Order: sequence, then C-alpha cells, then structure tokens
Amino acid sequence: MYMDIPIEKIVTQDNVRQGYNKEAIKGLAQSISNVGLLQPIIVKENSDQTFTLLVGHRRFEAARMAEVKAIRAIIFDDSESKLMLQLIENLQRENLNPIEEALAYKKILEEEGLTQEELAAKLGKPQPNIANTLRLLKLPPDVQKMLMCGEIKQGHGKVLLQLKDPDKQQIWAERAFRERLSVSALREAVLQEIRTDAEARKKEYDQLINGIREFRKNTENSFLLKYISPEEKINIRNEIAELIKLLD
Repeated sequence: MYMDIPIEKIVTQDNVRQGYNKEAIKGLAQSISNVGLLQPIIVKENSDQTFTLLVGHRRFEAARMAEVKAIRAIIFDDSESKLMLQLIENLQRENLNPIEEALAYKKILEEEGLTQEELAAKLGKPQPNIANTLRLLKLPPDVQKMLMCGEIKQGHGKVLLQLKDPDKQQIWAERAFRERLSVSALREAVLQEIRTDAEARKKEYDQLINGIREFRKNTENSFLLKYISPEEKINIRNEIAELIKLLD
C-alpha cells in the first residue's frame, strides 16, 4: 500500500546516521522541486498516526529541504516479512541494472507468493512496468549479461523480445552494442527484419498450398487411385495424417 503522507507526520529513527553529503542532498532537493519524487520512501505506521521512516532517508531529507508538503510513501505492514523490506530496499538502489531489478521482482513474487498486481500496488508502480521488466529474463543469458554490464539499455532489451529466435536476439544485441544503435534505430531495424521474415513465410506458404492443390487436382484426374492396393491407400492416409499433425 502506498499514499502521500504529510511530511511533518514522518519521524526518523534515532540510530540513523546523519552524515549525508550535503551537496548531493541539495542536488536531489532541486530534482524533487523540478520533477517530484520518483522513488517513494518506505515507512511503518505508528499507533499515534505518525509514520516511522524505514527506507529512503536521503530522499526524505531532500524533500524537507525542497519544502514539499507531502511525500509519496510505501506503508510497510508489520505482517510482511523482513525479506520483503530488504528486497524493496534493494529495488530502490540507484545503480540497480535491469536484470537485477527483474530478479528482485521474481524473488519477491516467488518468496512472498504475490501476484504482479499485488506487487505493483505495494511498490506504487504500474503492473505493466513490472511485467515488462520480468520479460527481460526470457532473453538469452549472454544478452542478459550485456544488460547487466550496461552495454545495451533496458529499451534495447524490450525491442529484442519482439524477436522469437534467441539466436537473432543475440545477433541484434551484439550489433546494437557494436554499432551504438539507439533504441529507436534498433526498433526500426528489428521491425524491418520481422516484416521481411513474414514476407518470406508468406511466400513459402503460398508455394506449399499451391503444391498441395496441384497434387490434389492431378490425383483427381488420374486413374491411379482406382488401381492402388489397400496397403498403398493406408500409406497415403498415414502420410496425410502426418501432414495434418504438423498443422496442430
């Protein structure tokens, strides 16, 4: 669960260190003033209608410096596990790469038995964002390593998922890195390849269906079927059955 909480209702724990880089806090405060808080803090609700800050002390200090009236927060329930808190805290690391983020989502979903919708509600994120990040784990291991190393971006990974062939995903990932392709340039190239493949499949299909029709017409006009043996007819039926299986 998350909500906007008046900043004066949030208290910090006494043992939290105060040695933050003041310049970094100022920079973050300026960012909050310009575009708002991008990552919510995590708090625990108290019996006196206040909230104890658990995660996001730098963001909280910067929000106070920016003189915001309320701050977006995830409310951590006492019934939730410490693992859940640790994973959410890990997700809010600024240097988290897309694969680490996807693995953290996967771990929360598996360990806590949550649905994507429930996790989205807890994190204050749109469910499609979580789903799209998780899909990156379907990419080949070498492509995932490129995402982890920053050789390609998350946007590149999402484009590569449009290709169903893992080998092609690998080839285009390496090309994107080698040629420094932007996400939009990669998307255009991948869509062109998909269109080309679709045209090739259509041509192959047309050749196949025309061949089958021609064979059927020739067979109808032939006396062959009148003279073949029962065993030969069984062989023909078996071959047709195998062809039908390929269509299932």
